[in-house]
Amino acid sequence: MKSIYSLLSMGMIFSIFNIHAENDKQPQDTIKNRYLDEVVVSSTKETNNLKSFPASVSIVTPQMIDGQKITSIKGLSAVIPNFFVADYGSKLSTPVYIRGIGERSTGQSIGMYVDNMPYMDKSVFDFDFMDIQRVEVLRGPQGTLYGRNAMSGIVNIFTQSTLQPSYTKISYTGGNYGLWREKATTSFLIRENIGVSLSLYNNKNNGYFTNQYTGEKADKLRSFGGRVRADWKINPNWMITYTLNFDSCRQGAFPYGEYVNGKISDPNYNYPGSYNRKTWTNNLNLSYRNEYVVFNSATGFLQFNDNMKMDIDNNVTDMFRINQLQNEKSLVEELTLKSNTSNNYQWSFGIFGFYNDLKTNVITTMGKFGIDQILQPAFDQIHQNNPRAPQLNVVDEEIPIPGLLKTPTYGGAIFHQSTYNNLFIDGLSITGGIRLDYEKPRLEYDTSMDIDLDIAIQAGPQVIHRDSTLVTTLQGEMSTKFTELLPKIALKYELDSKNYVYATISNGYKTGGYNIQNFADIVQDAVREKYDPNFQASPIDSLVPYKPEYSWNYEVGFKGEPINDFLYAELAIFYIDVRDIQVTDFVESGQGRITKNAGKARSFGFDLGLTARFSESFHAIVNYGFTRATFKDYKVDGEDFKGKIIPFAPQNTLSLNLVYNKLFTNKIIDRFNIQAQYNAAGKIYWTEANDVYQKFYGILNAKAAINKGIYELSVWTNNTLNTDYAAFYFESLGRSLAQKGRPFTMGVDLSIRF
Repeated sequence: MKSIYSLLSMGMIFSIFNIHAENDKQPQDTIKNRYLDEVVVSSTKETNNLKSFPASVSIVTPQMIDGQKITSIKGLSAVIPNFFVADYGSKLSTPVYIRGIGERSTGQSIGMYVDNMPYMDKSVFDFDFMDIQRVEVLRGPQGTLYGRNAMSGIVNIFTQSTLQPSYTKISYTGGNYGLWREKATTSFLIRENIGVSLSLYNNKNNGYFTNQYTGEKADKLRSFGGRVRADWKINPNWMITYTLNFDSCRQGAFPYGEYVNGKISDPNYNYPGSYNRKTWTNNLNLSYRNEYVVFNSATGFLQFNDNMKMDIDNNVTDMFRINQLQNEKSLVEELTLKSNTSNNYQWSFGIFGFYNDLKTNVITTMGKFGIDQILQPAFDQIHQNNPRAPQLNVVDEEIPIPGLLKTPTYGGAIFHQSTYNNLFIDGLSITGGIRLDYEKPRLEYDTSMDIDLDIAIQAGPQVIHRDSTLVTTLQGEMSTKFTELLPKIALKYELDSKNYVYATISNGYKTGGYNIQNFADIVQDAVREKYDPNFQASPIDSLVPYKPEYSWNYEVGFKGEPINDFLYAELAIFYIDVRDIQVTDFVESGQGRITKNAGKARSFGFDLGLTARFSESFHAIVNYGFTRATFKDYKVDGEDFKGKIIPFAPQNTLSLNLVYNKLFTNKIIDRFNIQAQYNAAGKIYWTEANDVYQKFYGILNAKAAINKGIYELSVWTNNTLNTDYAAFYFESLGRSLAQKGRPFTMGVDLSIRF
């Protein structure tokens, strides 16, 4: 209750500034998204207008975010075809799949930008949305303008400008499972050309799944954060925007349960999982615009540190547990210059550079059960193979395996894109671009394993016992570099002012790197090699690195209004050819995941978006995506997976949104709004062998809201029919494990805006 009063008081205090509110006088480019919402759009480097962009792009507006209760990137799956983010594990896990291509472990297949600042690690992709002006999702490789790790697409998030009428908004949400969320934003003009906003949020729930061992909820969540943004329009040409973000979360994590015959048990483990993270971002944008050019400088600094604890064996035996701490600092700079004329020829040039410093401290602990079942039998086998060798008996009750792993990376790029409109005939345009991308990652490792032993030596009829400590340390470093040329070409033909077709060919690239979660296995192999003459450990440089992934994307599409002022349609047909595809696998002991290259793959399908306006009050939106992504060349231990569906990405995504919105004059209420959403996905294969899968499933959500003056009250339900489905599945240590999807939830929202 105290936090409610503090947020309300803050909003009322800052609302004093609102008496000086004035409209921003600067001209703004706008686009009406599917008839419904008009949003500001701009790009610091794109030479095409988003109104007629020659590729698949979805724009998510504030109205869509509020109406469908999209609180993070994971919620975008409900409104974008062939875009899927599974919700499992923790905020550390943000596996984004676009058109069947994605990554659930190391690395990332999409780029994410917030106010033109790239987030260099998907560990921070999942944060709470606050005051979002729009979200742009570009599907397909965007390597020419965005470079590394934009192989599947780009998510661009833009926050609200402060150069608008001043306002204060406070909202409260309460629901079952202990859900409580409160947000407050105040935005005000200090002067006509200087605006400031302050946003705060506090979010919690008591969790959905009970750990049978402890009797407590396994996935509680507490998060809070805020943003300060300032805009200064120095003169008609120069503009500065500064944004400071802070985000903190504490959550129970990894509520995985036993998976047997399609049924998922509740979690049951003795070492509770948790994930805590703090993130800070600083972002400074400086732009200059005149009638000829637009210049932009984007400088960003991001820092996060987190603490992840996980019961690796996911049961009540004390076999393995892990405690991983990450600390990352990244600095990025991008300078762009593009034309700003009405000429047929448009151009864009840019320079990009970054430095990313990630330190990972990992302690993998082998418990008593792991010692008895894994380590001691290995020592016993050595003695059996060579009876003259001493018998080694482990004395420890548990053995920590610490590791400090540093992966600093720096890189840069130069890029260019040109568009020529009305080529040969009116309405025909061509876009071409190329980017030279360079990156140099390095790995420094320092890991060890200390084992207290009782060494039994047979000396004639007697057995002599000696205490000893076996110390094994691995230290070293390695580095590599990647240099890539990323071209793109697109043709577009405008059939008329509202309809156009296009064709695009683009190159995608996902950088390589180093696995760091398999060092506990590597050091154990080093221990075994010391005492077992029949065993030879694999070289570290053959176990740790993985190569980049490459793709060519071919796409044709249509956008426009087949039925004028009634039906808006978007259709894209694509084919993606991938080589050296990166896949995720668990290490042999189950003590972590690794990324490895798996030969060739391909993905083909289509995206379809339809918006129909039946009246001023009633409209419907349908988004459907079909993808068939298969391996072309992938063999593991003699098993051939050619033709198998790539796991974890759904073959179908579907969202149906029905909206009824009625305005009233001189009535007890000003507006009544009701929405129903049906979101579905599947089949999702969980293994390369395609022998376990989640069938096609759907979730029904609903929301009804009324407005009166400055107040809005709504009631909502998610997973209204309590659909039972698996959000995630994996196999580890010979067991099948999974996480259930969230059950039926309901709640009430109250917001005040003045």
